[in-house]
Amino acid sequence: MKSLKLALSVAVVTMLSTSAFAAGPHDSVTCLGCHSTHFAVDDKIFAVKNTVMKNPLTKKSFDGLIAKNCLGCHELTQFGGAGIRPVHMHTTHPIGMVPNPKIASVPQTMLNDGKLDCVSCHEAHPSNKNFMYLRVDTGKDGENIQNLCAVCHDAKVDLGSAGFKKVSDIKIFSAMDQEKGSGFFSRDKVRIQNKTTSYVMPLGKVGANDIMPNYLNQPDWVYAPTVNPLADFKTKKSTKRTTTKVK
Repeated sequence: MKSLKLALSVAVVTMLSTSAFAAGPHDSVTCLGCHSTHFAVDDKIFAVKNTVMKNPLTKKSFDGLIAKNCLGCHELTQFGGAGIRPVHMHTTHPIGMVPNPKIASVPQTMLNDGKLDCVSCHEAHPSNKNFMYLRVDTGKDGENIQNLCAVCHDAKVDLGSAGFKKVSDIKIFSAMDQEKGSGFFSRDKVRIQNKTTSYVMPLGKVGANDIMPNYLNQPDWVYAPTVNPLADFKTKKSTKRTTTKVK
């Protein structure tokens, strides 16, 4: 039985890795996989946040970057993630840094407060049909990855073989401007994110691996109105008032 379960698990993972993950698996996760309308743990009503992993470059947390939310899922469990297709930050493209112009000419529109972020290269909304949610169309299986690299490393890429006459020909995907809608934009027109007021206050201490659906991490009273602390408070207050009157 154990061997059968293992075989089925491998089969499922294999199918997912070759089909659902081809463009991106967030379609099946749905909006609430990343955002929570009622139990957000970070701004932009994010439902997930990595509070453990440190930026290998700065040795500081990823606060201020969207990366802290991405890494809530896509990081090793021992580093505060959920172990879902982890991209261990010690071995990946650097983020959380101001690009060196001698290495890359990154458009300001693709930086988060002047720094590289996960969303500089990826637009993770399901409306993006590109391979692995990359901001540039690199082909069905990412075979034309140079199309993405050329956006920032144009001096190192043969634009002609990539199908471009000049860097400005490269179209970049974004769904962050609701007025313009989702689609492809030029380097100087694309918007990689929208600044919103940070007004969401986490419900208590955020766990190292707090991921939606996070119903298991909520207080009992969330799904049990009979132990609602507000109701208990009113009952105690009412009892105290009655006792006072008796005295």
